[in-house]
Amino acid sequence: MAGRKTEGAAAQFRLPRLRLSPLLFALAALSIGYLAFSTSRYVIRSHQLHHDRAAIERDIASLENHRSSLQAIREYLQSDEYLEQVARRELGLVRPGETLVIVSSSDPSPTPTSTPRAPDAPRASWWKELYGVP
Repeated sequence: MAGRKTEGAAAQFRLPRLRLSPLLFALAALSIGYLAFSTSRYVIRSHQLHHDRAAIERDIASLENHRSSLQAIREYLQSDEYLEQVARRELGLVRPGETLVIVSSSDPSPTPTSTPRAPDAPRASWWKELYGVP
């Protein structure tokens, strides 16, 4: 029992005293860092959402313009004016009392000319050249 201390000496044994100010400073720095990190994430996400919203609004405006032009085309295609234009141009129809006039060109129609073949191209059979068979 020589290595043991007495009861009175054991009562005197104390834990080392920690300073409170560095601990509070570290805790405050951690809290501020966390708040800065979460706030910056919120700001970045808010900016991304604002950018996405602007892009979607531009897309909506473009689609509305396209829709209105398609509606105008549909209304024109359903109109009597379009039907009359197709009947006159494609079908050659005229209204009662009108005279159909067909204008032809005064220039003679061009005649097909033979195209000269390249000197190194193989010569086709004489009968193919005579009858114009490719």
